[in-house]
Amino acid sequence: MVVHTWRAASRHPGIARVIVATDDQAIAEAVRTAGGEANMTGVHVSGTDRCHEVWLGLGSPDTPILNLQGDEPFPDAAHLDAMCTALQRGTWDVVTPMRTAHPGEIEQPERVKVATDENGRALSFSRAPTAHQATGGIHIGIYGFAPGMLGHCASLPEGLLEKKEKLEQLRWLEAGVSIGVVHVTDATGPGSVDTPDDLERVRNWYAANNT
Repeated sequence: MVVHTWRAASRHPGIARVIVATDDQAIAEAVRTAGGEANMTGVHVSGTDRCHEVWLGLGSPDTPILNLQGDEPFPDAAHLDAMCTALQRGTWDVVTPMRTAHPGEIEQPERVKVATDENGRALSFSRAPTAHQATGGIHIGIYGFAPGMLGHCASLPEGLLEKKEKLEQLRWLEAGVSIGVVHVTDATGPGSVDTPDDLERVRNWYAANNT
């Protein structure tokens, strides 16, 4: 799944360099065998912390950073377009996408819900069912950081809401970081892998679309 994520990011014209950050030697070897760049890191509790270690090793470049996750193995190019555009506007500290909820998803804890204000600023994230809001939806777990914000977010202490929900973006909200949410259409790919059923669905999708 990580190799597929790397390939999608590498093919996107708005992304200048793609580095896979991992503490697993097998993942690093798989990426390198496929022709990608992989950096070994220490053990971290979040993807942001892992990206931060690699960012520091590069000399902390003052550029926007996208953090894609291996459990989103086929990120939609249109979603990446929307994030790159939002970062270029410079309105938000962090940007992240959401989509409209499918029937039954609001009740599923593996599907993170996000509520926003009318301008697209994130108000809350939760695994629990939340009140339906006209501007809310299902969060897609990829992030774009404005220049300098990756280091700031990684330096923040764990928040109270984060401990309860196991969602690191709540730490940023508690600290006053502005998170802009871009509303995107359903992905052309199979979506995220959060459960064994999701994995089987993605395998079936890949088999059907790569024959």
